[in-house]
Amino acid sequence: MYTRELKPAPLRPVVVGKPAYGSYTGFFGDLDICGMKRPFGGIPFPVFLTNVRVMETLRFIYCDENDIGEIEIFNARYFAFMETTIWNRKTGHRLAYRRLIPPGLVRVPGSFDSGVTACRTRKRYVRIHARVPKNSILADFDFLGSNSRPPCEGSLEMDLSRPDSAKASFLVPYEVKRRCLASCQATAPLHGWLSTRFDDHRISLDAGVGFYDARKAYYSLRTKISALVGLGRIDGRIVSFQLGNSVSYDDNRYNDNVLFDGGTIVPLPPVKITRPKGVSGEWMIQDTESMVDLVFTPLSDSSRYLSAFFLRTDYHTVYGIFNGVLLTGDGKKIVLKDYPGIGKKVRLRI
Repeated sequence: MYTRELKPAPLRPVVVGKPAYGSYTGFFGDLDICGMKRPFGGIPFPVFLTNVRVMETLRFIYCDENDIGEIEIFNARYFAFMETTIWNRKTGHRLAYRRLIPPGLVRVPGSFDSGVTACRTRKRYVRIHARVPKNSILADFDFLGSNSRPPCEGSLEMDLSRPDSAKASFLVPYEVKRRCLASCQATAPLHGWLSTRFDDHRISLDAGVGFYDARKAYYSLRTKISALVGLGRIDGRIVSFQLGNSVSYDDNRYNDNVLFDGGTIVPLPPVKITRPKGVSGEWMIQDTESMVDLVFTPLSDSSRYLSAFFLRTDYHTVYGIFNGVLLTGDGKKIVLKDYPGIGKKVRLRI
């Protein structure tokens, strides 16, 4: 049965250009990977130039019996955007709010002591505030309405002090040893409130589940990403997971696939995500260790295509359901049936 060692997270994943590849419990003290030496083709570019290629993604996902939604902020230094998508699980109605952000106005903080990432404009306001020492990750937002969508506002908070919560960090090689991808992932009970023209309700800690994912990587000029997050409750306990196509040359030792089962962190093996019928068809997720055998069925696709000068993005944020089986390292079987989650299919040329 597949296993991967979990060690306590170090203060920083990269120190003086040397990466500490591995899987860890808890968060890095500072999610900073700048300073890698010769990350692109061995060419001795100055470090201040290669640091520009470090790109950042922050995702805050929530789910309860009524809704599932995601706030995502992506920062490529010279280009950034925010997207918030909310689906009503009962009616299938989707709301999507997006905003391009000028360079230099948003940054994913390295520290989780009191790190704030925000998008502030007249019509779109989003803030994600990580206060891990206080066991809190808060997201609040306020969007003005338009002819195509209603106003929307809310405040959601993950409580990391609850027994079902868990935090993990990963540093993996990104295609070659000289580049890396660092991620900090957490799940916890979530509470708060959400208000739109169609829906106005509160979320209790017993019903809400949150998933937080902060990552930084030396992305290539052309990047493809396929990833999935599932979250919810089985027999009252939180079961959340993150699965993505491999980016490491040694993906059996280094990957950031993980299962959170009632507060227990279970490293998962590398998987292959295939879409034989395209984004709108079923996604097949399998591994070679027989620990992951899932089918993700899309229910709603929020897609976006942007082309400007040298920049190209083809982006799909997909709400759907999982069916299949996950196994833990000790052979425990977790059966998923119509389990909610969100998939990503991304192509970037930046």
